[in-house]
Amino acid sequence: MKKIVIINSSPRINGNCDILCSEFGRGAVMNEGNEVSRIDLKDIEYDFYREEQKLDELDNIAHQLIDADVIVLGTPVYFYNMSGMMKTLIDRMMPYFTQIADKDFYFILTAAVNKKEMEATAESLQGFTDSLPNANLVRVFYGNNVSQKGDVLNRSVYKEVFEAASKIL
Repeated sequence: MKKIVIINSSPRINGNCDILCSEFGRGAVMNEGNEVSRIDLKDIEYDFYREEQKLDELDNIAHQLIDADVIVLGTPVYFYNMSGMMKTLIDRMMPYFTQIADKDFYFILTAAVNKKEMEATAESLQGFTDSLPNANLVRVFYGNNVSQKGDVLNRSVYKEVFEAASKIL
């Protein structure tokens, strides 16, 4: 069974990204033995990456990522890119990136725009995973054309996230 860490970088409670991250977690626990933890970055106090970095909660999160088998990065798309919270998390992984090895990754992206306009965000996130030893991007989920809270509930991606997560063994 797998250790799965879901990182949600949406600032909106019950927003579309939040909903899809929850649905991924719900699917992942369908397989007995999977250990799922979820991190909502909006609830954590942390600082930008600096040359002389003080330890904070992101250092604890880094160790969770090191121990994980599967990592899910969920972000709303703002101006063709990931949320600032997600970018800061990624930057803060600099001291740990060689240790975040041999992981399967899933990306969950949500936005009020079309899928094509979201692909730059997936490529940007993949810049992170491409820098990690033996990282494997399994799938990108696009919750596109969703602007109001709950819009994603009526999209096929809602079911796809659950089904993909339920197959993780």
